Amino acid sequence: MAEVLHYVIGKDYRPLTMLEAKTANRSDIDYGNNPNWIQTRQYEDSLRQVFVDIVHEDGSAYDLTGCNVMFSGLMPDGTHRVLDNSHAVFYADPTTGKFRFDMPAPAFAVAGQYKQAFFRIFKGYKNVATLEFKFEVLADQVIEGLVPADYISPLTDFLKTINEKEDNFIKNLNKKESDAEASLQKAVNDFTGKIQDLMQKLNASATATDAEFKTLQIAFDNLQQEIKNEDFVKRQDFNQLKDKLTNEVKEMADLAKNKAYLTVADMKKDKSLKNGDVVRTLGYYGYNDGDGAVYQIKDSHPEDYHIRLDNGLDAEQINYKDNNYYDEIGYSIARDHPNHTTCYTVTIPKNDWHGNLIMPEMNYHQEWLSPNEWARKYHTTVTLNGDASIRIGPGETYMNGNIISGGKIIHQADASKQYPSRMKSLAIMSDRSIREYQAGTSAEQMLKDGAQVAFTVYYPLVKNGQKSGYANSDNDQTDNLRAGGRVTEHYPSLGLGEKPDGTWIVIGCDGRSMVDDGLTADQFAQKFIDAGCVNAWRMDGGGSTSINIRESKINKNMDDNGAADRKLQFTFDIRKPTAADNANSLAMSKIGEEKMNLYSSIMYDLKTFYESDTAIYGYAKINNEDELNNFLNGIKDRLNESQYVNGAKLTGILTIKYWRSSVAAATGVDVPGDFAYVFTCTGGHHNHGKIVLTSLTDPRITCWKQYRKDQDPNWSQWMSDGRTITINANATSEVQDLHVTQNGGTVQVDCKVNTNSNTWKDYITGLPLPGFDNQRFIIYGNDQTKIGFATISRGGKLTIRADTNDSYAIHYTYLTNTGKDFTVNY
Repeated sequence: MAEVLHYVIGKDYRPLTMLEAKTANRSDIDYGNNPNWIQTRQYEDSLRQVFVDIVHEDGSAYDLTGCNVMFSGLMPDGTHRVLDNSHAVFYADPTTGKFRFDMPAPAFAVAGQYKQAFFRIFKGYKNVATLEFKFEVLADQVIEGLVPADYISPLTDFLKTINEKEDNFIKNLNKKESDAEASLQKAVNDFTGKIQDLMQKLNASATATDAEFKTLQIAFDNLQQEIKNEDFVKRQDFNQLKDKLTNEVKEMADLAKNKAYLTVADMKKDKSLKNGDVVRTLGYYGYNDGDGAVYQIKDSHPEDYHIRLDNGLDAEQINYKDNNYYDEIGYSIARDHPNHTTCYTVTIPKNDWHGNLIMPEMNYHQEWLSPNEWARKYHTTVTLNGDASIRIGPGETYMNGNIISGGKIIHQADASKQYPSRMKSLAIMSDRSIREYQAGTSAEQMLKDGAQVAFTVYYPLVKNGQKSGYANSDNDQTDNLRAGGRVTEHYPSLGLGEKPDGTWIVIGCDGRSMVDDGLTADQFAQKFIDAGCVNAWRMDGGGSTSINIRESKINKNMDDNGAADRKLQFTFDIRKPTAADNANSLAMSKIGEEKMNLYSSIMYDLKTFYESDTAIYGYAKINNEDELNNFLNGIKDRLNESQYVNGAKLTGILTIKYWRSSVAAATGVDVPGDFAYVFTCTGGHHNHGKIVLTSLTDPRITCWKQYRKDQDPNWSQWMSDGRTITINANATSEVQDLHVTQNGGTVQVDCKVNTNSNTWKDYITGLPLPGFDNQRFIIYGNDQTKIGFATISRGGKLTIRADTNDSYAIHYTYLTNTGKDFTVNY
């Protein structure tokens, strides 16, 4: 039996309990409509399997590579706990974000609902926890006697191992003394033989010392003496010592064959290394930090990734130990519906998990190549199209600014040319802070100031948390120099922002296509302000915009009808020091590429209009009028997505979850319920639209709103076709129980009139105008013997004449002369 739990890291949410909010001593969890639950029964064991699926907020799978999973639970009695990291079963591909957890029997000891139950995902010394799921244990009244206890699997496993060793030791004590001594002596002799074989091999190694082997020999002599003294209680000590010596000798043999170092820094210091040596590091910055690798020492400068040693040789990485990429760097893709554009955001923290700066580099490509081609070759975590360039002077000369990488000048600005005043050069200093210079400043000056990396940008977007003056005003002279294009026009763009804590935000967008308008500089600057940036700059963009994450391009190509990534000379790169060419990096790149292809295939068809006149909005749940208005504004934004002159259709399910809504007022049905809605774009130029709500339970209940771009507000009031509405007519005091209703062109009048005149008198005014004037009909008094006459005039009046005063009942239906009313009230 199994349940499936789904989690979205970064999106799942529940309110704080009162205890968590420090407002009470209760801590009941409000599960709300959380779909994750498990129900079991006492005495179950292991066959109760839970399947867990974890994804990121953007829908991508949560990579479980190298992770450990622990189930954490507080039993229904509020006293006993379960901490179990021994029963998680991962699938063949951990990058899918899925695993199975086999619940242990102790988890079902107490009947009732767990006070809290969730999974915690560990990777190294980092961890993240899922939201709670409802965990209920049904009582087993047939079998009794379960005793609850804490179940902590690491401790339980350790105690189990100790008990097994104790049982084996007791069994050995029960053997005959001669058998025990012979068994121990044979074990020692066998192990001593292995040591002697290893010693012969190690004697040939210059790294082995006599002192190390004398230490081993002394340890065995002491052990043999204890056996001769029949000290059998030391059997456990013997096993421990044997394991320790085995590991030590193995490590010594490995070190003798291939040198090993704790860190890369230790390897660099060893001046005894020579050409052809193969060495191993057990970490990059620190021991077992996950970035150990194998290197071959070379006296020639390798083309692939290498490390320069202190003795002048190079260590070329030839195998792969851990992740090629900075896992700390993340990205997201979002649709900006109001601006009809797909946007990409990359978050680059200042430091990695080890506290080291994540520094960029600028790379020059003599043979022009696309950023994506370079990202795959160089195994980068991030690659962007690089330096901003312009065409300036006679003959449209192509110009780049200063390029610095690794503290060295790669390219210098042409001092004979005048760069536009809005163009700037950015210098990345040794602490990864960004310093702005006027474009054309000498590279030597920037280097003197401490620049480690430098490149040119078109203009500032944000300064000190505010939009810059360049973000919303055109400059014809500068624009003609093609320095980033006219700022008031929509472009595919790329920019770099800096937050107060030193985090960098890279934002890019698509444009110049049927499905993507692009952004103006003002809209682009707002993106960085919304992301919390205090400063931001417009980088190279336009048709060359290229955003590559873990070797996969995530934005759309512009050249060759979207088939090619434009070739360039410079790229902005962030590359992990341990990145190397290996099967894992190629696989990761392929996975990323397939993910982006899948995203491109489904995002637009399901969420907006993309080469189709139909789109699915999805499911929306509305809890109040503000949410309803926000929902309608979202529909209005989707209207921008349609480029079809014949109109388009947006469809989905809407649930009204509250009473006395404007929808209920329009339909006359004031109950919460489910509504299917259809939104139709009728113009193609985003000028007109209509949303229709039809009840799923009763298709006769329907209402609609009309959208007009030239109206303020854009949305009309709710209208209802075929619904009977009440007409507020005016009546004299002689009229009682007046009800005037209208359904389409039919009007019905019901009332009682106490007549007091034998001449024609108007008793009701303000009625819908009839199709014919002065239609007379007979009315009867209470005793049916008294007769009067009534008429509905073209003025919308009910007029009565009766020779005898009495109370006359009126029930009259007539047709209006206006036909269908096409008036829509805004």
